[in-house]
Amino acid sequence: MCWLTGRSLSPVGKNWRLNSKTKATPLGIANKVPSEFRISNKEIRMLKELRKKAEADFKANGFPSTKEELWRFTDVSRVANAEFSNEWKEASVDFQPLDKIVVVFENGKLSREKSNFGDLPKGVCIGSIMDLVDPRIGSLADAQSAFVSANTAYFTDGAFIEVTDGVEVDTPIHLVYLADADGAAFHMRNFISAGVGSKVTVVEEYIGETEKNYWTNAVTEVFVADRGSVDHYKVQRESAASFHFQTLEAHVGADAVFSNHAVTFGSALGRNDIRGKLTGEGGEAICNGIYLLKDKQHFDTHMFMDHAVPKCNSHEMYKGILDDKARAVFCGRILVQKDAQETDAIQFNGNLLLSRGAKVNTLPQLEIYADDVKCTHGATIGELDDVELYYLQTRGIDPVKGHAMLTFAFANEVLDEVKCKVVKIKIEDLVHAWLEKVSA
Repeated sequence: MCWLTGRSLSPVGKNWRLNSKTKATPLGIANKVPSEFRISNKEIRMLKELRKKAEADFKANGFPSTKEELWRFTDVSRVANAEFSNEWKEASVDFQPLDKIVVVFENGKLSREKSNFGDLPKGVCIGSIMDLVDPRIGSLADAQSAFVSANTAYFTDGAFIEVTDGVEVDTPIHLVYLADADGAAFHMRNFISAGVGSKVTVVEEYIGETEKNYWTNAVTEVFVADRGSVDHYKVQRESAASFHFQTLEAHVGADAVFSNHAVTFGSALGRNDIRGKLTGEGGEAICNGIYLLKDKQHFDTHMFMDHAVPKCNSHEMYKGILDDKARAVFCGRILVQKDAQETDAIQFNGNLLLSRGAKVNTLPQLEIYADDVKCTHGATIGELDDVELYYLQTRGIDPVKGHAMLTFAFANEVLDEVKCKVVKIKIEDLVHAWLEKVSA
């Protein structure tokens, strides 16, 4: 069990602080904090300097524009020009815990009443990042990103998860982010560390109330030590009027495995930046995802996988299903450095357009400096096959049901890669519900 210190590190910028009357408070009994997790004065100074620098960088550089190569298909001026409030309110959004360990953040702050992580296995520490500090925080996240800089400067809360050497957590850790504060901004910062030979499953779920306009700006840093395993999932079903941006960065050690599965349903405008680095021989990274977009949604996925050492594997499979006038962007880059011999890297992006008005920009990339590698990449954009639809109709299957069946079959290749049973059931139910709406 790990208790929190009750000492919080307030944001640098006054414009992003929550109201002092916030009811959602961190858990904490100061004298029960294990010494390895206590915040030292040195760490407090380190984090304050990190936040101060990030705020200066953000104010100096501002948001990216479509003139920049990495943003040329995604215009974030709607976020840049909006004004966001720092008022806090208790969230009235329903959610269903996946298992017994659940950490709930409502409108940007940890909710003690709605969370349950008091009875943890030995060697597992879970709490608020405002109370638990690791010197590695901020060492992975891309400092060149305006969204990362804003998050580092202004984050108000987030999850801290530490699994020590040799510990295996047999139930998923469910992180829930509830949002229904119209006009608010939530800068959530998450830290996940899996020790040598440890194993943990973490699920981030973002849920927003329909038609509420707010901005979620999240950063998750993941460290997987040698022979460790982190199975990470993200389910994003924010409000259809919201903005959602997240950067996830992971370092993967020798013979370690990091898997990330991202499922996107919500937000009017959003982006996932997923970045990984394989730092030890025998490491493996699996990054799969699916985005289901309709109306005028715009969602961007950028991936970067760095093979820094020999004998590592990375497999990436992303699929998109778009209806109406939805827009999607996929840009995946695999870097194989000079010394990374015997690399095995696969990247694929497939897209299914359900209407003539939907559009996808896809750009898979390989950058290889080693000569003994096995690397492939590809991308497809297509429509449902009329012959297959006709065949189902000749077998007595209703056209609407046949449409949904073929669309789900397209998505199922990604869903089959989900190993955690309770997460797979949840995602499949959400996909079926989405398909029923667009097929009706």
